[in-house]
Amino acid sequence: FKTQYKEKVMASKALFGIAAGVMGYTAANQEDKTAHCWIYRDDIGAHWGIKGYEEQVTEVGTHHGHLSWPQYRFLGTWDGASVRRGFLVFARNCANCHGMIFKKYDILLDKAYKQLELAALVSNFSIHPAHHHFKQYYYQEWDDRDRVPHDRIYPPYFSQDEAKNANGGVWPVDLSKIRLRPGGINYIYNLLTGYHYKPPYGIDIPKGKYFNPYFDHMIIGMPRQLYDGMLEYEDGTPASTPQMAYDVSNFVAFTQRRTGHKRPESDLKHFMFFCGFLLIWPFKYMKTKAYFRGLLSSRWEMYAVRDGVYYNHLRSGGSNSRAQHFKGRFWA
Repeated sequence: FKTQYKEKVMASKALFGIAAGVMGYTAANQEDKTAHCWIYRDDIGAHWGIKGYEEQVTEVGTHHGHLSWPQYRFLGTWDGASVRRGFLVFARNCANCHGMIFKKYDILLDKAYKQLELAALVSNFSIHPAHHHFKQYYYQEWDDRDRVPHDRIYPPYFSQDEAKNANGGVWPVDLSKIRLRPGGINYIYNLLTGYHYKPPYGIDIPKGKYFNPYFDHMIIGMPRQLYDGMLEYEDGTPASTPQMAYDVSNFVAFTQRRTGHKRPESDLKHFMFFCGFLLIWPFKYMKTKAYFRGLLSSRWEMYAVRDGVYYNHLRSGGSNSRAQHFKGRFWA
């Protein structure tokens, strides 16, 4: 009876195994004919990017970028020539839509431009009292005038509504605080050079919009702005798209607060303070631990003091080297 029971159990296990194998093979070779709508994908519009495009998003470029920013090296500083070229790109291209209402042109003095040449370049643009009213400044100005270095970097539009009407309902963002975007300077560079990618399957780009994997939701209203040879640099640098993107990224980052033009100087001050602390700390340690005594905390004895150690020192032939300084002196 036990033998028959074991045979039945073995036979049932074998049947179950064969059935499971057949079902697994059928499921593996069966085509999935269900329709998957891309709206329900959890990666559309996510800040880490679309599946298959993760290496192109800003966060990756932040930590594993292929660019060299000298201002972020140890004791490094800004490339003045690159900042100068970047302002030229900004003035001739980006300033047609964007502005930096919290910054002034004179931030470029001494590092990128001299005062007279900056004034000559800035005078090509005009400013209107409506620009000041937008920032709630009210001056005694009633008409357009040429800009001067101590003017703020206003956009060409007088209000956000005017900017939206001129750009298909999209307001060109103010670049004064662009440092707050994830990625920092790499975000600007990647955004300007990321228009050559094709949108993945399932993403429809509306008319008048463009695909850029480095933008927040990857559909951007700004078309590609930089093309090879679109302008000529004064120093003869080839004006390629990556070069112009590199220069204008340096300029925009240079104008930022905290992370901008004051960053290398601040880092140098912090490094000097840290080095000074490291040099002073050993002396402080020796002083508080009584390993070191100054002249005011000890005295020289004119005669031997029989404390055992010093007395034995004299007995072995030692002498008081300071005794000659006290010859002929009298104490109260």
